[in-house]
Amino acid sequence: MIISIYRIGYLFVIFFTILGGAVYSQGKFRVYGSILYEGVPVQQARVGISELQMTIRTDVNGYFSFTGVPEGTYHLTVNRHNTIFVEQVLRVNGEDVHIDVDLEYATVMIQEVKIETNPFRSGPKEKSLSVQTIQREELDRYASESFVAALERQPGISMINTGVGIAKPVIRGMAFNRVMVNDRGIKQEGQQWGADHGLEIDPYDVERVEVVKGPAALLYGSDAMGGVINIRPPLVMPAGEIRGGVTSLYRSNNDLYAFSAFVEGSSSSWFYRVRLTTQDYGNYRVPANSFVYAGFLLPIYDQMLTNTAGKERHGSATVGYRFKKGVSSLTLSRFHQEVGLFPGAVGMPRAYNLQHRGEFRNIDLPNQENTHIKLISNTSFFVGSSRFEVDLGYQRNLRRELSSPHAHGMNPRPEGNLAMELDLHTITANAKLSRDFGLRWNATLGMQNQYMEHGYSGFEFLVPAYRSYISGIFGYVEHALRDDLYWNIGARIDGARHDIQAHFQPVYQFFQPTGEFTQRNPDIDRSFLNWSGATGLSWIYDNNWNAKLNLGSSFRIPTPVELSVNGVHHGNFRHELGNPDLLGERGLQADLNITWKNQVWFMAVTPFMSVYDRYIYLAPSGRFSDLPGSRPFWEYRQNAAQFVGVEFQVERQILSGLHVEASVEYVQNKNLDTGLPLPLTPPLGIFGAVEYERALGNRFISSWYVRSEIRYAADQNRVDRNELTTEGFTLINAGIGGVFKFGKQEVDLSLRGTNLTNALYFHHLSRYRLLNLPEQGRNISIMLKMPLARYR
Repeated sequence: MIISIYRIGYLFVIFFTILGGAVYSQGKFRVYGSILYEGVPVQQARVGISELQMTIRTDVNGYFSFTGVPEGTYHLTVNRHNTIFVEQVLRVNGEDVHIDVDLEYATVMIQEVKIETNPFRSGPKEKSLSVQTIQREELDRYASESFVAALERQPGISMINTGVGIAKPVIRGMAFNRVMVNDRGIKQEGQQWGADHGLEIDPYDVERVEVVKGPAALLYGSDAMGGVINIRPPLVMPAGEIRGGVTSLYRSNNDLYAFSAFVEGSSSSWFYRVRLTTQDYGNYRVPANSFVYAGFLLPIYDQMLTNTAGKERHGSATVGYRFKKGVSSLTLSRFHQEVGLFPGAVGMPRAYNLQHRGEFRNIDLPNQENTHIKLISNTSFFVGSSRFEVDLGYQRNLRRELSSPHAHGMNPRPEGNLAMELDLHTITANAKLSRDFGLRWNATLGMQNQYMEHGYSGFEFLVPAYRSYISGIFGYVEHALRDDLYWNIGARIDGARHDIQAHFQPVYQFFQPTGEFTQRNPDIDRSFLNWSGATGLSWIYDNNWNAKLNLGSSFRIPTPVELSVNGVHHGNFRHELGNPDLLGERGLQADLNITWKNQVWFMAVTPFMSVYDRYIYLAPSGRFSDLPGSRPFWEYRQNAAQFVGVEFQVERQILSGLHVEASVEYVQNKNLDTGLPLPLTPPLGIFGAVEYERALGNRFISSWYVRSEIRYAADQNRVDRNELTTEGFTLINAGIGGVFKFGKQEVDLSLRGTNLTNALYFHHLSRYRLLNLPEQGRNISIMLKMPLARYR
């Protein structure tokens, strides 16, 4: 079955290439113009063509010029003072292109023009899916506890967290294997099925992030049914330039110290980038002296959660080469994290094991060690007028959970502290071919292939060994019906095979083996094959209104974990049980987005709805595990389900530099078979902010800003059977910062406070919510960014 999909895909690519070569001949053209700010030329702005990794700087007259640009559709970016102001579609079709860009500053306009829509191959107004982009400067300004937490202020995005260092994204109430994280064109595989398995991404090595909200399975695969977090690589430096920078961060709540440094450069052909990051933090503080678990009142000594300290060490290096008809790069990265787990994660919390042992920065048992290694190759090149993109990747995710050795029933006491080791190897090969047919048609064909091999060890069992093969092909067509009306349609076929090994455990009596074995899971060999499809419209009216409608039918393949897991998952405080008879999911989705804007206003409303047949989810059973530890039993189930929700966003530029924004998000879901809500659903959320920013341009201060925020979460009483309800909360945050000059050296300094009232609150999606543990108290952050001198 998988081989058949390969053959069909290759035939499509060969046919498409021959057709493209017959219709067009190869041409190289010039793209030139000027960068202005309110009509005044902008010097030393960085102008780039994203797909070609071509970058240059403007001259004293704001002028730029690219030569040797093949026909095609690209994204032209303008970067000034390391901030992307403009990103717009560039079409080269048989002749040189002249384009002038004015960087007239208006925050509500920047929200629109800086959206990067790759891989859709056209601008944001022309797309029927909702896409939002967050830049590096925005991630830094909000100085959140993690990369995922920085995304949470966007409407429709929330997170599942375990303490401070572990978090994963939730889009419109969907998470785990329904939200794909795509790093440099490669799907991140990091045991994302676990709520306590964080996102193994260096938060300082992210330059810009695209968030595709809603079903994106057509272009990314079945694991993107809920959305995509797309991490985009930075543009390379102009030829002959070298630059670097350092970032330092301190947070008061858990005494966090972080340091990150990078250097990058480029010649006429070669380019490179290197980054190193280190981060250490202690136990985090909560505004409480006790908590209640299983009817017992237990102390929180010194208002600190013991053994929640951690440390991280990350590194990455990229080297690339620009050749005559394309560009190729190779990136090697290593993410390593060690983080303590609150004592209640393994066994029952007791007063004696909640006391602090030694320093507050010690990482004691139980704890996690996570290492993620990635080797990614990205290549794009032109054949005739067709553009090929090939992304290859190898990943190894090694997750080790350590705890004090403990015997299970009459079993002998194990040796060592390795409770569980999950070792996942993933090989990925993706290819995509796209081309324009005139000015009104664009077509894309793609293939995505993945092989995974999983092993395990340790004295506890959770997931068996398995091999998984997944392959998919897709086609996507976009057509401009009029200058203000765009239509797209696409289809996809996915196939998979999961080969899962049986696991047997020896039976002991009086600490001696009996020669008998008990089976935790059987041999499982399952294959899946199905299709997905989507179509959409985007209508632009009067340059102020944009209405988008997207309709789709998607298919999701059950994962090996959903089919076979059977064991106590301590990080999630539960026993999880898979179902080997699960069938593939089928979903019908509809998204409507209406946007209106002018020079000072931006408003958007996005209602959405989806209905699923055989929706797979993990739900509490109301029973307790018969394994030691007395954990609640959660099991994978499959029911018909419905999701309905809305997102609303408004921004207003009141005065020059004074900006106000607000957003509302709500999602409601239901198990259509039982009438009950699905578990782990985020509550109604409201966010508001006021920011004043001013450019001074004097000898000592380039610019400064001040910002205040309020975030409200409603009570979450719509819960599944045996799931805890959660009271709502209100948080107040604020920040101030600016760019200061010390001679020729600029320093970006910011101060930010979160939960300024030190409110005691619970996060409904936090894994520590199951232990009735509150979230972090007041937290003051100081960030310093220092760009190093640029050399030519």
